[in-house]
Amino acid sequence: MKFLLPILLLLLPSCHALLNIRTLLDTTYTDRSGNNVTLSDLSGKYLGLYFGASWCPDCQAYTPKLVKVYNQIHEADNWQVIWVTRDRVEEAADSYFTHMPWIRLQWAEKDTRGLAMFQLTQQKFIPAVTMVDPEYNVINPEANVEIVTHPKKFPWTKEEENSYEF
Repeated sequence: MKFLLPILLLLLPSCHALLNIRTLLDTTYTDRSGNNVTLSDLSGKYLGLYFGASWCPDCQAYTPKLVKVYNQIHEADNWQVIWVTRDRVEEAADSYFTHMPWIRLQWAEKDTRGLAMFQLTQQKFIPAVTMVDPEYNVINPEANVEIVTHPKKFPWTKEEENSYEF
């Protein structure tokens, strides 16, 4: 599947049926210190896929709020945020990432795997946060407002629907 994934990513959106969030998450991420983090390192954690960019004024306003919530609850609640940049310039993304305490999708995968994540979770705007449970089910494709307005309601499951087909 690892050899097939780059081909499927290029054919997206026509291959949505063959892709799922678990497949897209199965890669190597980087923390602020440059250390690699794999999906197996994230086993058993809730994941927040944070789609944002340095050039986005709404992201600039939202990121500090997300950082505050993350710092308060990530360890106790077993939560990891993965930043998926929508930046156009690598240096701008690198600079913006220095303000984030979580991990990120590597720059080389932003236009393949990152774009596929954005499309598969049906995002249209940034900032956006999609919540994924430890079994890799999307439990809330648009959790960004709930996270900062109701941080104690972790993991911010969307009540009206119990599961999403991703």
